[in-house]
Amino acid sequence: MEYALSINDPQPLPGAVPSSGFLPPDDAFPVERASGPEVLVNLPGEGLTGWARKVAGVLRRGWQQQLAIFAITHALPGFVLYALAVGGLLALWDSDLARAAAVDDVLAEKLTVRVLMVVCLMLVVALPFRLLGYAAATWSAVRQAAGLPVQLSRALWFGLRRVPAMFAWSLVAYVLAFVVVFLVVLCFASAFSFAGLVPAVIVLGYLVMIAGMVGPAVLFEHRRPLVRAFDTVNSAFWPAVVRLAVPGVVLFLAYRYNQVIDGAAAMSGFGGTIGERAGFAFAAVAASAALELPVAMLLFPTVLVTYVERRAQVAPNLRTPHLLDELG
Repeated sequence: MEYALSINDPQPLPGAVPSSGFLPPDDAFPVERASGPEVLVNLPGEGLTGWARKVAGVLRRGWQQQLAIFAITHALPGFVLYALAVGGLLALWDSDLARAAAVDDVLAEKLTVRVLMVVCLMLVVALPFRLLGYAAATWSAVRQAAGLPVQLSRALWFGLRRVPAMFAWSLVAYVLAFVVVFLVVLCFASAFSFAGLVPAVIVLGYLVMIAGMVGPAVLFEHRRPLVRAFDTVNSAFWPAVVRLAVPGVVLFLAYRYNQVIDGAAAMSGFGGTIGERAGFAFAAVAASAALELPVAMLLFPTVLVTYVERRAQVAPNLRTPHLLDELG
């Protein structure tokens, strides 16, 4: 598939000056900017080794800043949301409604649907905080790669200004992914039983990769983010899969681990004093929120470096100063 250039990408090679006497505007052929050794953009020819070195460099230069950003935007909101969810489950467990649902299948189904709706609502509420963290960390990482000073407050302010656009486009991407996966499940699951979920998992992984590129496309290119994210992944599909496989596995393991923690927190409603149950639930919620930090700190540099590497493949003049200008 041909990868379309962004309007912001520097041209790889200037074209010949027309012989008709008409001269294009000065910005038609952007001049490559002089800079030191490139520490963020994985240039063509550097391969997987260069990509891994760039990812490690993002972490090495900015792990303290990223730790603070993700603690504020991931761990803290996660702890509040998990605490509210576990508190609600404990209250529901002791309610007359739960006891009635135990003997009434119809009521149990309605209760399950409402719980799932609340979970979906919590995911939507958590999304802007996560996008705020990724936008702030991106601004911080690009400035650090350019050798510029970084302030936590300025990084968060930048992210806050970019959240509305990122939230709108990311929500569209996730809704489209949900609809497509749901349709795949309807097509295959009924015919092939459990094995029918395999195509759904494959499609889900593919769409999650595209959704992960929407945020950088909004931050840097400011135009057609869904199309740009699709092109970014499909211009070199297997290299993108290889690069995003590690955070994908980590996300899956984190999800499974969080399920165990959340289940343990819910199990605290089975017995013990109120203090023991609350203490057990608090510990489980704290562990679940703390897990957000290492996952985010691995996912963020992987997506960022993969995105700029894909752009550099079609615009070899792309460098950190260009990215810095695009962020504004």
